[in-house]
Amino acid sequence: MPARRVRSLDDVVAQIRSAISSGEIAEGQRLPSERDLAEQLEVGRPTLREALRALEALGILDVRPGKGGGAFAVRPSESTLGAALATLVSMRGASAQELAEFRVGFEVENAVWAARRATADDVAELRSIVSECRALVRTTDGDWGPLADADARWHEALARATRNRLRIGIAVGLHEPVLRQVPALGAGLDRYARSIPPALAAITRAVAAHDEDAARSAMRDHIEQWNRLNGEVVQ
Repeated sequence: MPARRVRSLDDVVAQIRSAISSGEIAEGQRLPSERDLAEQLEVGRPTLREALRALEALGILDVRPGKGGGAFAVRPSESTLGAALATLVSMRGASAQELAEFRVGFEVENAVWAARRATADDVAELRSIVSECRALVRTTDGDWGPLADADARWHEALARATRNRLRIGIAVGLHEPVLRQVPALGAGLDRYARSIPPALAAITRAVAAHDEDAARSAMRDHIEQWNRLNGEVVQ
């Protein structure tokens, strides 16, 4: 990395992140020692350590202790993006209405892209989760938590079928925020929960048939039912 005068923590984070994302620092490559990197960036070692911790939390660095350790560049995964999004939603306190608005467009387009790109393996995974949901409805003792979790996993599997890493990461990040809304359904929870298997089955059939219009319509119905029960009407 060419030396460039930096003065803040954000500057340090941005410069190292840019070097990794541009390929200047290759995946798996060890960064210079803390002393050398601090001198190169013309920044104090406490600020550098804080920047390295921030980059590690973002999934951009793997900091290994001990002999042979150091900071190594890594490729961020979809789960890294998902965890960051889930934390952002939690910390910033996204409202139910905001999530409802976002999911209408996001989930519907996921269904369309999945219908366009899904493989036989993708469809098999979706069908497997639908079967799991049906079994959970038949055997539940009134605890809909496992079904809600299976529903969220189905949506993640659908996102993987889009072959779009951003969509996959966002779907992973929405998992926990959406599950936290389940208790708010109250008396409507039982009715909604029983609608999940047939709704997911309909979308899966459309995806398997590569019918984009049917996938779009079935997903919109599914998400809008959730939004209505949550008391969120999206115009």
